[in-house]
Amino acid sequence: MGKVIAIANSKGGVGKTTTTINLGAAFVKYNKKVLIIDLDEKANSTIGLGIDREFVSCCSFDALLKHCGIAECICPTTTDNLYIIPSKLLDFSVEEELYKIEKNKIVLSLLLDEIRESYDYILIDCPPQFGIINENALYASDSIIIPCDCEYYSFEALTQMINKINQVQKQKKKKRLNLLIEGILLTKLDNRNLFGYKMVDKIKAMFPLKTFKTIITVSSHLKQAPMAGKNILEYAYHSRGSKEYRELAKEILSKVESQN
Repeated sequence: MGKVIAIANSKGGVGKTTTTINLGAAFVKYNKKVLIIDLDEKANSTIGLGIDREFVSCCSFDALLKHCGIAECICPTTTDNLYIIPSKLLDFSVEEELYKIEKNKIVLSLLLDEIRESYDYILIDCPPQFGIINENALYASDSIIIPCDCEYYSFEALTQMINKINQVQKQKKKKRLNLLIEGILLTKLDNRNLFGYKMVDKIKAMFPLKTFKTIITVSSHLKQAPMAGKNILEYAYHSRGSKEYRELAKEILSKVESQN
């Protein structure tokens, strides 16, 4: 059965979409079959993988609202064994519509039960704001990766995110389910900026066992790849960004293997 990982942080601009796309591609490099679910109304993962959000017929929100089946929404990407359930621009509030549905916090969890056996990893690109969409992602996930850029405001947002995870953990434990913190991923480290390294040290000191060893540094290739509709491994395989996301995938896979 596939492992479901939410990529989430209540702060925007920390690299959630970049991580979702490129970690997914890196898992594929290690012979894993991966599905990405775009739950952001801006549809950045969708665009970043070369899909025009204007022409998406069936999206993640259609599945959540039961307008179509989840399997109908799955699209291939230009990378073999990397698939996506895209998002698209909508003219109504998904949050408001979800509140009308029975058991509205576990809609995604129930949907994933239909397809998770077909994938090794399912990565969920979450919206930045707390709400019922994010709660669906957390309830459906086995673990969570928290991208955190090396700035002070992101450090402050970590506390909010940890508190939210604790709330969901308590609810899931009642059903004998877990939501583990896969790790805190430090992103956008500018190696010319000493303050960034201070933030790295501060976060590692506070979460020594939960901070990934791999750090994602500032990279022009990571910024350019979405414009080409490609993941970083496709766009610039030998770039620093590609190497770092492959290292992250290897770190996660090694931890999984050591636990088995």
